[in-house]
Amino acid sequence: MRSAYWKEKFREAETTNVETYKKKIAALERQLLMYEIALEETEHQRSEWQQTMAEPVASVSALFHYSIVIPPHLDEEEMTVIGDFIIRNSGTTPLHHLIVCLRLSPPKIAVLSGKIVLPQSSRAEQELLAGNSGESWTFIQENWREKVRQNGEYWIAPLHGSPLEPGEERRFSQFEIAVRPSGSARSLTVDGFVYCSELPKGVPAANHIAIQW
Repeated sequence: MRSAYWKEKFREAETTNVETYKKKIAALERQLLMYEIALEETEHQRSEWQQTMAEPVASVSALFHYSIVIPPHLDEEEMTVIGDFIIRNSGTTPLHHLIVCLRLSPPKIAVLSGKIVLPQSSRAEQELLAGNSGESWTFIQENWREKVRQNGEYWIAPLHGSPLEPGEERRFSQFEIAVRPSGSARSLTVDGFVYCSELPKGVPAANHIAIQW
């Protein structure tokens, strides 16, 4: 009888231990499944991040850096704006076929000049001007004078249109704007826009030139 009693107790203990182990194994399996799900999610996020980082981004920034020369007799002499229009590739892919639009408003009280080669200039003249003045620009339209008269827009592009690489800058440097104050107009605004093959809708400059008198 005692032997049968202890055998029964042993079976009960064994059954209890087996159930306990089964519960522990089930809990460990659930925990392992959660770890696997978390790992898969992490790998998915890493893959998306790597894909995003690998995709080229076209971005450009531009700004005016300028100073204003005010004559002693404003009613009799012209004011002069001297400056640079600075373009920077702020993206991760080269920018091709840069075009700049500088818009003077109102258009008839000021004239812009700078290192701009006329479209009808010969190849030899273009190369000579480019060599003498560094980075030169050219009007992109044959009828550029008409565009200037109509709406004060100067559409120009680099004379040698090499791609603008990420992090690089290009400048329309040392331009001058001669301002003729008149009784009807008391201010001048100059806005800048940058276009390229990758950004055909254009990007406005971060600042503009504003003069009042």
